[in-house]
Amino acid sequence: VFRSSDVGNVIDSLTGLVSRQHIVGFIQSLVENQVPFALALLDLDNFKFINDTYGHKTGDGVLAGVSGDLERYLGDYAVAGRYGGDEFLIVNFRDTSYDQLKAFFAGLYSDFNVLRKNIDLEDYEPFITGTIGSAVFPRDAQDYATLFTLVDKTLYRGKTKGRNCYIIYVEEKHKN
Repeated sequence: VFRSSDVGNVIDSLTGLVSRQHIVGFIQSLVENQVPFALALLDLDNFKFINDTYGHKTGDGVLAGVSGDLERYLGDYAVAGRYGGDEFLIVNFRDTSYDQLKAFFAGLYSDFNVLRKNIDLEDYEPFITGTIGSAVFPRDAQDYATLFTLVDKTLYRGKTKGRNCYIIYVEEKHKN
């Protein structure tokens, strides 16, 4: 039974996205029920610089702005949650092949949708980029822990490549 008093626990108050506890629980239930999906971890690039340079109010505005843009972009075929700080989990039910994911992520970065754009705030308009790592259940992993490890590994690969990119797990390329 869901009560309105639970909203504070389910929804992250700053971003309006699903909270970490509930997005992780949701992902684990998808795995348990063998529902195919792509999982992505989005990390905003150089977010500490934004907080240190413009202040935490601006940082909060960036998080809220990116979250709203992300929610609009995902439509009704995907869901996003705040994993922590400036990291977001994305669960995509529609795009699970490599080519579909490539088009999905390219869209996040183009046409001023979510990333590679200025966020219009009251006092500043910081330019926002992000790095994404992703993998697909059950193609790439058969349990949550392994899936998350692959997503985290591909995110780290994107960070070491220079940030502002997405990496889709491909076993032949990323296994080792």
